[in-house]
Amino acid sequence: MRAELDEAAWLFVERQGDLLSSRTEPRHLERRIVEASGVITTSLYHAARQAGLSDNMTMRLATIFGWDIDFALDIRTGDHFALIYEEVWRDGERLRDGDILAARFVNRGDSFEAVRFDAGNGADYFAPDGRPMRKAFLRTPLNFSRVSSNFNPRRLHPVTRRVRPHNGTDYAAPTGTPVWAAGDGKVVEAGYTATNGNYVFIQHGNSIVTRYLHLSRKHVKRGERVRQGQTIGRVGATGLATGPHLHYEFVVNGVHRNPRTIDLPPADPLPGDLLDEFGRLGRPLLARLDSLAPSDRLLAATLSGGCETGGQSC
Repeated sequence: MRAELDEAAWLFVERQGDLLSSRTEPRHLERRIVEASGVITTSLYHAARQAGLSDNMTMRLATIFGWDIDFALDIRTGDHFALIYEEVWRDGERLRDGDILAARFVNRGDSFEAVRFDAGNGADYFAPDGRPMRKAFLRTPLNFSRVSSNFNPRRLHPVTRRVRPHNGTDYAAPTGTPVWAAGDGKVVEAGYTATNGNYVFIQHGNSIVTRYLHLSRKHVKRGERVRQGQTIGRVGATGLATGPHLHYEFVVNGVHRNPRTIDLPPADPLPGDLLDEFGRLGRPLLARLDSLAPSDRLLAATLSGGCETGGQSC
């Protein structure tokens, strides 16, 4: 008897006298390299679909650049993107999207590039100079619908009608939406008060604390260690809240900072002994991105008759 074990292997079960034996055989998977690019006219999702990208691939593209770009608030008409990625095929049939190998996103004239590279502890994405795209903190710790209230030292509170500092950002989202730890750290508080509702405070190193308020549920307890992106709770409207949202605070050395505008601490760059290997992998991919969607810097040089890269796209 033969059955599909997974996309890359068959499982065979055979009878040998009174006994059954099993074995596996590999199936050949083909990884095809695909290029795509687009210009945003209404939304990233619309432009991505026009470029032939699946919703899953669009989310992965946004995740790569999500530490630098707020895709809910920063996207503008004329922004453009390009990516080189794999498709997984078997026996002439397309199975699924593969990995994004390299990507560029130009937002408001600023160009961001990323190349996939495995430095020895799993593949991740790095800028051309070896800096990781992944920052020490997420810019926003959930998928949200809109910003319902910004950081404001003199906000009129919608419930108490008193002027008091609004020391964080309110992200409106449906009840039950997962809330993620913005960075690695330790839960120093997890409880309930009449004002905060269900809340979680996370300490990151010696100087930074992130705070998550009005949760419908908490998934962590005081003293637990958490990793960036781990679900620590769910959006709710507990405590002093007019509707479901996450109130998110970013506190540095005891001072509240605007979570949307603060410069996030960088993660560790690639070790020097890996930069040559990374460059050999990344340069051809970046050259292909130049032909798909030039950065504004390269485009300006081309239009003025110059060429800063000496590449074929000039």
